Amino acid sequence: MTDDISASREFFDKMAASWDSRFKAGEEKLAALNILCPAPKGGRALDIACGTGVLFPMLLSAGVSELWGVDVSPKMLEEAKRKFPDPRVSLFCGDFLGFGETGFDCAFIYRAYPHFHDKAAFAEKLHSTLKDGGRFIIAHNESRQSINERHKKTASHVSDILSDAKTEAKIFEGLFDIDITADTDYLYVISGRKI
Repeated sequence: MTDDISASREFFDKMAASWDSRFKAGEEKLAALNILCPAPKGGRALDIACGTGVLFPMLLSAGVSELWGVDVSPKMLEEAKRKFPDPRVSLFCGDFLGFGETGFDCAFIYRAYPHFHDKAAFAEKLHSTLKDGGRFIIAHNESRQSINERHKKTASHVSDILSDAKTEAKIFEGLFDIDITADTDYLYVISGRKI
C-alpha cells in the first residue's frame, strides 16, 4: 500500500463513525445525480470511494442487480456493511487501481475525486471497469471553491486541488465522450460515456 493510500485510509477511518452525521448528501442533489447518470434497472453499478454508502439507497431503489462499493477505509466499509445488508451489495477494501471487477453499466465518484492523485491512471482504470457505452459521473454537491477551501484546511495531505470542470474533463478525453460538465456555486460535475 502506498503512502498516499495509507494516509487516506487513516484519515477516513478516523471519520467513519461520525461521517453520516457530519456530511449530509442533500436529497435534491442526489435526485439530480440519478437523472444525470441513471443506474439501469437490472444493471451493474460501481460506487468508487463509497464511504458509508451514501449513494447506496438511490442505486438500490433504481433496481440494480449488483452494486459494488470500493473504498480504502475498512471503517467506512464496516459502516456501509452494517447499514446495507442487501445481497446485491459487494464491498472491496483497497485502492481502486487494484479493483478487478469489470463490466459495469455506470460508475459514481461522489465527493471523492480530489482524493485520487494520479488522475490519468484513475481515468484509465475507470475506463477498464465500464462496459462499452457505460457512463461515469464525478459529482460534488457544492462548489469547487468550497471543496478546495475545505481540503486546504483539513485534508491537504490526502487530496489535490480541483481544477475547473472543463480542465479536469480533458484528462478523460480519448477514453470517454464527455457530454456533461458543471462548475457552479451549487455543484461540480463531470460525466461521460466510455468510447
